[in-house]
Amino acid sequence: MIRRSLTLLVCLVWCSGAAADPAERALSAARALEAATTAMQSASGGRDQISALSQTIQAYEDGLVALRDGLRDAQLREVALERQFAARSEEMSRLLSVLMATDRVDESIALLHPQGALETARAAMLLGELTPPLARAVTELRDKLDDLRALRRARQYGFLALEQGLQTAQDARVALAQAVSDRGPLPKRLVEDPDHLDALARNAVTLEDFAQELAQNSGAADNQPAATFQAAKGTLSPPVRATILHRFNQPDAAGVSRQGLVLATAPNALVTAPWSATVRYAGPLAGQGMVVILEPAEAVLLVLAGLSEALVSTGEILPLGAPLGSMPAGHSPEISSGSRSQTLYFELREGGNPIDPEPWFAFSGG
Repeated sequence: MIRRSLTLLVCLVWCSGAAADPAERALSAARALEAATTAMQSASGGRDQISALSQTIQAYEDGLVALRDGLRDAQLREVALERQFAARSEEMSRLLSVLMATDRVDESIALLHPQGALETARAAMLLGELTPPLARAVTELRDKLDDLRALRRARQYGFLALEQGLQTAQDARVALAQAVSDRGPLPKRLVEDPDHLDALARNAVTLEDFAQELAQNSGAADNQPAATFQAAKGTLSPPVRATILHRFNQPDAAGVSRQGLVLATAPNALVTAPWSATVRYAGPLAGQGMVVILEPAEAVLLVLAGLSEALVSTGEILPLGAPLGSMPAGHSPEISSGSRSQTLYFELREGGNPIDPEPWFAFSGG
């Protein structure tokens, strides 16, 4: 029953995030939001208003999916650019150090160069010629990183605005449905409030701009992440320091096999995100403790069950290494000895189907 509940939860999460091109989804959501706004303006009866609000909610949900994917992509690109910038900055620092050191070399010592003073001068000139191009490269990387951070912040603001709009539409639908059920007076329509009407228009424009940006940048090499979750297969760090207690589809002592890994961890161990990901679900599940479901890439889900607490919430977009939660204290009955005394269930799904996570992660033992 417990295993069935977890499978059902994962299936619900998977079905709620059907794969689609982010640009197409964003543009479709923008058009749907515009159509829903028109429908709300023309709707007179309660049932028509409920239908129009339902269209609005669906448009918001589709738009949030597209923006969520865009934010996750921007975080990956930001991490890649930060690494390039750090590497180039270190290279620049070393070169400047060498140049400063050569300026302090005594001329009489320079004449003792194995190839003579001429070669010493040539080496100094070469170092001087290398400095401007490297400085330009560092500056360009810094500018790209600043632009990308600004872009991510803009997407984040758009995401928050859509979340607020979705909540407003959901609350309005609940209030309207209750009024219709009670045969009471209908509440004020959202489109009769100038602020809400303006918010609907702004959110539609946000989605249109996002779709246009994705379409323009889809072929630009600089705007693509240096690595993807799939490309990192075999090198990913596990979400927690652990050893493998039971492998994929391997029966345990009771003869029960699972579609994931059972990992032995230390009590209170910190569990982290193995890749930049969206939190598709974070909360309790009967018999499983706290469950966190991550979406590190389109059509890919990571399921982690058995945490004592979750430090994230559904809908968050996390960078690689972000804390997800911690393991329980005390001793797990599934492990009789050793320093690792808690178990984390770890499942990987691709296209809705469970696959063996072990080849994807660099486990140290087990």
